[in-house]
Amino acid sequence: MTLSEKPEKKYHIQPYHMNGLNWTLVPDDPERDNVVVVTGFMPSWWEREYGISFRKDFHSNPKMHHATLAKMAALLRERYRDVGNFFFSPFDYENSYPVERVYGDALIPAIFDVEVSFDEASGHPYTDCVNLSDEQALRLAVPNVERHPVLSSILEGRSDSSVPVAGELGFEGVINVAYQLRGQEMFRDMVDKRGLIDHVFEVVFGTIRNTVQAVRTWQDPAGKKPTCFVTCNCMINMVSPKMYKEQLLEFDKRFHERFDFFGIHTCNWNVDPYLEAMAEIGEIGYLDMGNETDLEKVHELFPDLTPSVFFHPEKLRNLTPAHVMREITELGRRIRRGYILLCDLEVGTTDSQIKAAYEAVSTL
Repeated sequence: MTLSEKPEKKYHIQPYHMNGLNWTLVPDDPERDNVVVVTGFMPSWWEREYGISFRKDFHSNPKMHHATLAKMAALLRERYRDVGNFFFSPFDYENSYPVERVYGDALIPAIFDVEVSFDEASGHPYTDCVNLSDEQALRLAVPNVERHPVLSSILEGRSDSSVPVAGELGFEGVINVAYQLRGQEMFRDMVDKRGLIDHVFEVVFGTIRNTVQAVRTWQDPAGKKPTCFVTCNCMINMVSPKMYKEQLLEFDKRFHERFDFFGIHTCNWNVDPYLEAMAEIGEIGYLDMGNETDLEKVHELFPDLTPSVFFHPEKLRNLTPAHVMREITELGRRIRRGYILLCDLEVGTTDSQIKAAYEAVSTL
């Protein structure tokens, strides 16, 4: 899709956190708070607080997935009912068919037929690096994603097409999945075997693109809503800005061309070294970053962006509520209009610390 064909900006990409950080497209709301705090918890917190676990049944059994998410949402609404601006997700899980991070970050590797484990201590599905040989990497091809049993099992679980879909799958990003397939060799390939790794990147790009397109068509067969996609560049800080610009940026540009709204997730990193390259993509609908990032530079390069900034969960857990208020107030002023991500909160984080963050942004 060319820039001239992009829809008028009546939507924006909203981060939320339910079984992990995720994103969805929502209509613009002029009454929205300038700074929105997004809160989400690690599986260990859910298990300690409420005995909720996220084993294979959560990901493979639609009824279990639905019941668990509906229960989680109800528990959070009740627990923080006195926090008027508390936000974790925009979805109604009770009255929908949820697909909230089914298979977690392992969805795309699973479509490459990589074995997925559901018993890792964090509670999230994971795959070990496959460490493809040179010969295997060069034979890698884009799978037929629409006929793959993993994706089919998710899409066909909705027996009634009139029931709305809630949540988002974990589509990951080119560098993340390439690493799962090639392992540490990926970094050496980017220096010594450019042709090989370019092939791997291209196949991963095509697989992610086709998977997202298949899901978007399933979600909205009539195409009434603009499409969106947020790519996950979690490992971006493990490659140089030059390597990103020369070997990975093109895929972000192509995602940007394919979807109406496009964003980039970088995890809790300082993204300053990569901002100039990212600005070549054009207008982006979402970008998250660590709070050490130069937000003035972000505002300069992306004047229409509402930045999403992580507040490190360990830092939150170690601050008094009064210190949380000061830190969040300062961060909110730097953001101006956007999101503060209190994501992956661990056991030991107190309600008073969380409530202090919401109290702080209510004054901005």
